[in-house]
Amino acid sequence: MKLNRIRIGKLFAGTLLAGAMILSGCSSAGDPIDEPDGAGPEVLLSAGLTAVTRAVIGNDAKFTASIGGWESDGAADYTKNVTWASTSTVSSKGTNTLSLTPVRYYSQNGSVKTYMKAWYPGGTPQNGVVKFAGTSGFSGNGTDDILIASAAVGSALDAGQKSFTFRHLTTQLKFTVKCDALFEASNTTLRSITIKNVGVPTGLDVSAEKLVCNVQALGVTGIDGNGKITQTAALVGAPVMIDPFKGKTIYIDVTTNEVTYHDVPVTISDANAVAGKAYTIALDFKSFAVTAQASVTDWVNTGTGSGVVEEEWNQKQNNVTL
Repeated sequence: MKLNRIRIGKLFAGTLLAGAMILSGCSSAGDPIDEPDGAGPEVLLSAGLTAVTRAVIGNDAKFTASIGGWESDGAADYTKNVTWASTSTVSSKGTNTLSLTPVRYYSQNGSVKTYMKAWYPGGTPQNGVVKFAGTSGFSGNGTDDILIASAAVGSALDAGQKSFTFRHLTTQLKFTVKCDALFEASNTTLRSITIKNVGVPTGLDVSAEKLVCNVQALGVTGIDGNGKITQTAALVGAPVMIDPFKGKTIYIDVTTNEVTYHDVPVTISDANAVAGKAYTIALDFKSFAVTAQASVTDWVNTGTGSGVVEEEWNQKQNNVTL
């Protein structure tokens, strides 16, 4: 059967919260192309991403998103297995045209709609849930940026402009350290930072658009134990992406070459941690105590927070290991 291909083509300009992937349509009349029997217009994508994330997927990076299509003549049921699954390489810089691998087509039955979602890291959902274990590029150590784009809907009769808007599902934490002159003179080095009882993503419920997590203690990666703490604030370790926690306060353990500070409270200004916000936790070592102060950096919004632990209080609570 020969059908005219209706392409979903170029991007219209626009600024979106965390980056947008746009599907647009244009007629290709006069250019007949052989299509598989039973296939309608080809599904092609265009994308423009502006800072999908400033921490993990940088301004000039590429990542491979999974895209699933659910065909239905009624409402979509995302708990069912996908009708088709494809992938596409997305660049986080500028506007870029994407191609589905493999190529997919709308049903030629105009009453059948295709509901499409996109997510990163990749994987095919089973009963609506993607398990990231074994997925290329997934580390599982809290350094994974989990993105999802809610449904775009098209059909053979409605192959016009559609849009995907990626958003972060995690809260990001970044740590800096500095000290007073007494600490600097003692040549104190940072050994580790451990975040207590947080949700570490292991998968994605595509149906509910929520993270699947393990609650555990999470060590900040990228701290080699040799970095001297000085009077100049310095970023330490890799940014951490976790399930947005409930309440204003989480607790961390901080270990230097001399002491471990247990259950240091970190308090944010929000009632609960917010997906898409990046909190910078400034650890300030003074007179052999550590102060943790939280502020919001450049992922989405702004805000402040703080937390303090005193050495004397820690010792009374038997929380300092010498």
